[in-house]
Amino acid sequence: MTGPDRTPPLSRRAALRALAGAAALLGGGARALQPPAAGTPALKLIAHGSLASGQSFQNTTIGGLSGLAGDARTGLWYALSDDRSRHAPARCYVLRLPPFAAGQPLLPQWVDVITLLGPDGQPFPRHRVDPEALALRQDEATGATTLLWTSEGDLRARIPPALYESALDGRLLRELPLPPLLRQTGARGRGPRNNETLEALATTPDGRHAWAGMESALAQDAGGPGAPAGPCRITRFDLARGRADRQVAYLPEPLPFGMALPHGPAESGVAEVLVADEHRLWVLERAWTPATGVSARLYEADLRGASDTLGIDTLRPGRYRPTPKRLLLDLRASGLPHVDNFEAMAWGPPLPGGWTSPPSSAASHAALPPEGAPTALGRPGGGRTLVMMTDDNFNPLQVTQFAAFEVVE
Repeated sequence: MTGPDRTPPLSRRAALRALAGAAALLGGGARALQPPAAGTPALKLIAHGSLASGQSFQNTTIGGLSGLAGDARTGLWYALSDDRSRHAPARCYVLRLPPFAAGQPLLPQWVDVITLLGPDGQPFPRHRVDPEALALRQDEATGATTLLWTSEGDLRARIPPALYESALDGRLLRELPLPPLLRQTGARGRGPRNNETLEALATTPDGRHAWAGMESALAQDAGGPGAPAGPCRITRFDLARGRADRQVAYLPEPLPFGMALPHGPAESGVAEVLVADEHRLWVLERAWTPATGVSARLYEADLRGASDTLGIDTLRPGRYRPTPKRLLLDLRASGLPHVDNFEAMAWGPPLPGGWTSPPSSAASHAALPPEGAPTALGRPGGGRTLVMMTDDNFNPLQVTQFAAFEVVE
């Protein structure tokens, strides 16, 4: 997570790139971005709402919400807090969202808190995990729903990033092995960079795979002065076999604000991914500077045009093909009155209709509908919806923001 309380240092590479285009940028402020091309899916804002920082539920401080997933079978949502056990143990909130309707605030109803447990069956020790991204897995064989989640680790303490699977009661089921390059710590000029590791996670519709995205480039991939931002490695995992089986490289926008004086330029990073279909990922890019605030833009990446980088030690320009991408939405032009630190997104219920909520029992999130029961999806033929959420960094100057969009294709 990179936000107002975690400002990355200005790199020499970024400064040189900014200076190269300073003449054009200073004439018109931040660099203008071309609108989405014809035929690109359109996203229309339906509803939004914001929670002030510092609210509490079940003896926990609500905040740091950086991962979001919805369960169409129960109508419940899950929101992962990136709290490193400072305010409460590592945890995931269970909530409901109201029907998406224009003019109605999109505010959650809190249902439960799931404490995430370590291998010893106890809550993770303080600072041992830094939860960031969340996805639901529905096992085809058993029908069980589980939580997939990532931890950014703490590279300064030699704690590598991780990908976990937990039961809905918080029990740790397994840790999926990461490719060695994503776990490397302590090697100068190599491996992940602190607080810029596994920031994004999404499962495929068939539940067989998960894609996990790095927020920024590995140290050996970052290149020298003048190199583009990234490349960020996005890795696919075979969930049945428990191992990585493919990887692509994604290039974020190098300078979303242009020359963000007086604090210098800011690079975008990958904040979240979502599987659109077998060949497309939706990628949320996010950047921040004190001078300009937050930039949050949604892109579509085409996996068919990308090299498999899983076996490549160092990504050198010209020796691999990054994912082609196209802009879908600039959240600053979405109609939201305020754009905060967007870090999470998930598919929502189809329109019209919506998910049918289960009974209000706090423990109902652990139960599944009986086999053969109708799903909780809305009426057939409804348009797809997308829900996005912000991380307030436990900062009283920020908010937890929800926004729902209709996807028009």
